[in-house]
Amino acid sequence: MKTKCKNPNGKSNMQVIEDAKLKTLKFNSLDKVERYINELGYIFKVRNAFKEDRSVIYRHKFPKMGHVFLKSNYDYLSDTTMEMGTVWTVSKF
Repeated sequence: MKTKCKNPNGKSNMQVIEDAKLKTLKFNSLDKVERYINELGYIFKVRNAFKEDRSVIYRHKFPKMGHVFLKSNYDYLSDTTMEMGTVWTVSKF
């Protein structure tokens, strides 16, 4: 008889999968981000820029795979230093 897998964190398996999908990635340079997005198979769609706020939307070759939203923020470059600069945040939707 089959039983459901139990996660040690107390969450259901689908909740763990959904949490992993919502995780955003941060990069320090635009070149690294664009290379990463192109390796995943996304194609440029729209670029928006107003003053220091910059964002880019990419779509996948196959429509069911969704879109990627790339946004620039002024934030800490790494967790261990106090240096601040432009950080690119990637999120899928």
